[in-house]
Amino acid sequence: MNLFEGVLIALGSLRGNKLRTFLTLLGNIVGTMSVIAVVSLIYGADRYVSTVVLDEGTDVFTISRIDGVQFLTDFEAFLESLSNPDLELSDRDWLRANLEEARAVGAVVSRRDNMRAGGNRQKNVNIRGLTSDYTTMEDLPLILGRHLTPLDVSQSRQVVVLGSEVAENLFPRRANPLGLEVKIGGRHFKVIGVVQERAMVVGNNRNQFAVIPLTSWQKVFGSGESVDIKVAVRDLNRLEAAKDEAVFMMRMRHRLRPLDRQDFSVQTSDQLLSIWSAVSKSVYAALVPLVGISLVVGGIVLMNIMLVSVTERTREVGVRKALGASRRSILWQFLVEAITLSLMGGVLGILIGLLIAWVISLVSPLPFAVAGWSIVLGLVTTFVIGGVFGTLPAWKAAGLDPVEALYHG
Repeated sequence: MNLFEGVLIALGSLRGNKLRTFLTLLGNIVGTMSVIAVVSLIYGADRYVSTVVLDEGTDVFTISRIDGVQFLTDFEAFLESLSNPDLELSDRDWLRANLEEARAVGAVVSRRDNMRAGGNRQKNVNIRGLTSDYTTMEDLPLILGRHLTPLDVSQSRQVVVLGSEVAENLFPRRANPLGLEVKIGGRHFKVIGVVQERAMVVGNNRNQFAVIPLTSWQKVFGSGESVDIKVAVRDLNRLEAAKDEAVFMMRMRHRLRPLDRQDFSVQTSDQLLSIWSAVSKSVYAALVPLVGISLVVGGIVLMNIMLVSVTERTREVGVRKALGASRRSILWQFLVEAITLSLMGGVLGILIGLLIAWVISLVSPLPFAVAGWSIVLGLVTTFVIGGVFGTLPAWKAAGLDPVEALYHG
C-alpha cells in the first residue's frame, strides 16, 4: 500500500465517524492554534520594534505620555501612567529651547487611515504628523521634491510627502506626482515630495506612509492626542546625560516636586530592544510547556480513539489479512490514519490561530505578522504527535490474528 492509498483509506474511515473525528482533532487544534496566534502577535511586535530602531537610530530617545512596554513588564505602573497628562507641541518647543545636549528635538503623532487621489485609493496608510526637523533623526532620502519646512509647520500648510508605494498606488500613471492633490481625512493635500523606496525589514513594508505637518495633522484628526517627543543627542557617548537633562527639564515643565511621580516616560532604542527581548523570551518560555501539555493531551486522546477504532474494525483487519495483507501493510494503514488525523488538526489549528491573531491586530494596537517557521513547527509537531501516539494502535492492529479477527466480526 502506497502513501496515497493509505491517506484515502484514512479519510474514508474518518468521514464515517465525524463527531468522534472532530473531538479527536480538538486537542491538536487548540494546541496549534495557541502557538500560531501567540507567535504571530509576538513576531509582529518584534518586527515593529526592529523597524522603529532601524528608522530612528541609537542616538535618538523618545519622551511619551505612556510607556507601552509597561503593559507587559509592569502592568500596575502602566495603569497608573494612564492618568498622565498629554504631551503637547509646546512641551517640544520648551525642550528645544532649553536642552543643551540635544542637536534636534522634534514631535510626532500618527495614525492609520485611508488616502485617495482621483479614483485611486490606498488603505491603511501610516499618516504621520511631524515637525520639520524629522529629517535630522530619520534617513528619508527623496527621489522627488522636498521635505517639510518650518514654515509648512508654523502655517499648518496642507502639504504631504509620500512614501514610494503610496505614490505609485495613488498615481499609477504619473512618474512625477508633485503638485497633485491627495485626500486625507476629507481634506486635500498637495504633494511636495516622494521618498525613495526603502528596503523591507523582516517582511515589514516601510514605504506605506505619508508625512504631513504636525499642525495640519491636528486640524484633520484633532488636537486631543498626545504627541511623542523625539530627542537626537549631540554626542552618542553622552546619551545618558542627555536623558537626565531631558527628564529634569520635563519635570520642571510639569511643575513636579522632587518626590512626585514622573508623569511621562523616556525610552531609548537599546532599552526598547532589551526590554522587548526579555518579554518575548518569557512569553515563549511560558508558551512551550503550556502548549506541550495541550498537545500531549491531544495525542493521548488520539491514541485512545485509534485503539477504539482498531477494536471496531477487527473484522476488517481479519479480512485484509485473510486476503494476503502483510503485517507491515496493516501497521502502515493505521499509522497513516493517525498521522493524517493529527495533521488535519494541525492545519485547522494554524488557520484558526492566524485568524485569531489577525482579528486581535484589527481591534487592538498589537501588530500581526506571519512567522513561516511557526507554521512549519506546527505541522512538524502534529506529524510527530500522530506518529508517536498512533504507533501503539497500529502495532495492535498489525498483531491481530486473522482467524480470531474474522471470528470476532
